[in-house]
Amino acid sequence: MTAQNARRYDFRQELDRLSPLVERAKTAIRDEQRFAVAAACRNGRFANKVQFTPFCESEQHQMTMQQLSDLGLNDPGVQRIDPKAIERLLFGDYGMIEHKKLRNPESIGKIGERPVIVYFQSDSEMEPDKPANASGRHRNFAWQILAHVCGVSWEDIMAQPMWVDKTIARDKDEYTMMMQLANGSQARKQPPIELKSYDLTRRGVKIDDIGNLVATRLAATQGQFADVIAAGVGMSIPAAYEEQLSFIYDRIKSSWTKTQRISSEHKKRLIEVFKTDGDQIKALMAELGGEVGDLMDVESERDSAKPLRERINERITDKICGFFGLPLHSWLTDEEVARKALLDLEVKERHLKAYVA
Repeated sequence: MTAQNARRYDFRQELDRLSPLVERAKTAIRDEQRFAVAAACRNGRFANKVQFTPFCESEQHQMTMQQLSDLGLNDPGVQRIDPKAIERLLFGDYGMIEHKKLRNPESIGKIGERPVIVYFQSDSEMEPDKPANASGRHRNFAWQILAHVCGVSWEDIMAQPMWVDKTIARDKDEYTMMMQLANGSQARKQPPIELKSYDLTRRGVKIDDIGNLVATRLAATQGQFADVIAAGVGMSIPAAYEEQLSFIYDRIKSSWTKTQRISSEHKKRLIEVFKTDGDQIKALMAELGGEVGDLMDVESERDSAKPLRERINERITDKICGFFGLPLHSWLTDEEVARKALLDLEVKERHLKAYVA
């Protein structure tokens, strides 16, 4: 079960989704590359192989790979891992292992941007604390995988000093802005689930685990209630469905909104329970988290005139109504949907025939 977001950046804990990349890297790495990385790590100069040298090297901020890994513990947001982003860093046009545009095929590609590290300035008279990763999570994983397949021990990987850019966020608004701006120019587009988690954090909702999420849910605006429910369900799904977390998040959020729109009775009941009964909200999250994966599997196997997302939304909406004892909505049947689609096609056909001599 996914009970907590914050965790170290450690590719060994993410092999359920990264193992194909690790195996590909083991096969693709060349002896010359392996020797170069291993030698650099022995001398504490891994950064020189995989990063461009800063203009003022002596003044550039540094953090060890261990410190970069530990940054995940301070990240309260939903930490989605995009294997495609890591694949591009290792095997893209300028990939560190395989690359299409570098002249020397035996060279180690370098990542052009340094990780952006955000510190919180909670007191102007004290040192800033709680560093978090504004961008660079996928670079960390790529570097870890590269060094690993070159035979470098985990301890030596973690000891490597890397160049980073450090900045300070003075409040949650600045932190949210920094997170979004830092990722805006990257190869990876942040999914809504990540952006919404920053917005909840800015409001004061704690999303590090489901207990804190429910305890601080009232800090959210009414328009964010659906995001809170979706975040909690995402923490409650079985590990087998974590790859579909973004899709599940969207389905839960849409279904909560869909339930409210059935009638004023539905809307009033959901808002009232959300505001007054944390135990019920937590129980709803757990129930939906345990059932949504099976529901998705069943619907994906069923032929229907309705789009898959619409069918899943309707099923989840029924679950929410049933949980709170609210009347179920009457959805269009497959036959009704098909008939309406045929009528639309007939209308389009008549319109098109008007242009044919």
